Amino acid sequence: MSKRNYELEPPGAGLPGGERFFLNAAFKTGTAITTAKGALKLFKREWAELNRIADEDDQSYDIFEQKLIPRVMGIEDSSRNWSVLMILEHLCMVNTDILRIVKALVDEIVPRGELDIALYKPSNQVDFDTINRFIEINSNYVRVIEELIERRGNLRTMARYPHPWFGKIDAHQWNCLAGIHQRIHRRQAQKLVAMLGVT
Repeated sequence: MSKRNYELEPPGAGLPGGERFFLNAAFKTGTAITTAKGALKLFKREWAELNRIADEDDQSYDIFEQKLIPRVMGIEDSSRNWSVLMILEHLCMVNTDILRIVKALVDEIVPRGELDIALYKPSNQVDFDTINRFIEINSNYVRVIEELIERRGNLRTMARYPHPWFGKIDAHQWNCLAGIHQRIHRRQAQKLVAMLGVT
């Protein structure tokens, strides 16, 4: 099957070269001028919007339905055929590990191993409990990051842990990435529900 017939690239294939270069430059510039509190504010704002999209009492679309959408900047081609709940499942996995990385780096400990983006693709075997887990994981993320900011003032560290697209980044940049990443997938969710018949 040709790509014209919607054959998706394999998980972990990455982003187009030009887009990756642009996002890398924007990420490095943005994180240099963003505070830890500003990054957390973005995280909470995007979380609130994702909660609204997934609210089972306020929707006229099926959050279980997978639909192929045009690619959103910042996501791999293989991530274009998800449901709303799959997006939340993906964020549960990613936000759990970003918090683990941030906590290690603020103690100047570099986690072992390397990240494999292909391992963060969600299963389509999701249920409504995914929403509860998303809320629980994000609530814990906010609580821990707020405690770290209160204790340290900022999250800039000497220790760095590599992201597959952005290279070695510190705890502050990982915290910034959490909010940016949620913003990218909020845009994905909005595009998805629009194609499910909601404007």
